[in-house]
Amino acid sequence: MGNRVDIEIPEYTQADVIRITAVSAKTLQNWTDPNRGILRLSQDSVGKGRRRLYSELDIMAVTMIAHLGALGVSPNLVSQLFYEREAKVSDWFKSAFQDPDKEYICRIFFDADGLFARLIASSEDNDRFAYEEDWAEQRFAFIQVSLTRIASFVVFGIRDIRFEETPEDQKTEAEKAIYSASKELLGDRKKAKLP
Repeated sequence: MGNRVDIEIPEYTQADVIRITAVSAKTLQNWTDPNRGILRLSQDSVGKGRRRLYSELDIMAVTMIAHLGALGVSPNLVSQLFYEREAKVSDWFKSAFQDPDKEYICRIFFDADGLFARLIASSEDNDRFAYEEDWAEQRFAFIQVSLTRIASFVVFGIRDIRFEETPEDQKTEAEKAIYSASKELLGDRKKAKLP
């Protein structure tokens, strides 16, 4: 997906995040409010006069929280999965970013105690999690989220921003063709109301 391995470097503005994720500025500010604790940015504390910057991992978190929020899952619950559990979804995003040829799926289960997640990175994982013996008598509701798709979505959004910021005389014809094709595809997806 990219040459950089470190996706925790804060270098993108709020405007970039809004452009990639389509989350409103008000919602983003609400999620980054330290008192709410929903989104914990890679950037150290932001003081007066300092602009808040987001890393690629932060943008992936925003995308996942927004996606699950649209399905009715509380942003606070998604945040717990991302930051506070033993198996952190944020670590799984790093794996998905570094190995884009493999599909990483986060299966999020709902029970009386809240949410918990399992990483599915192979068909064996899927079979094992689907048929664990201690679950035989229990019923769980769950949602599956493709971490690979979210990572790709963010990487392509960042690539588009960088392309648009590049002076016209420095763009190759191949880059222009790829950008045009991706914009056309995105327009078709929006018309069809696909994620």
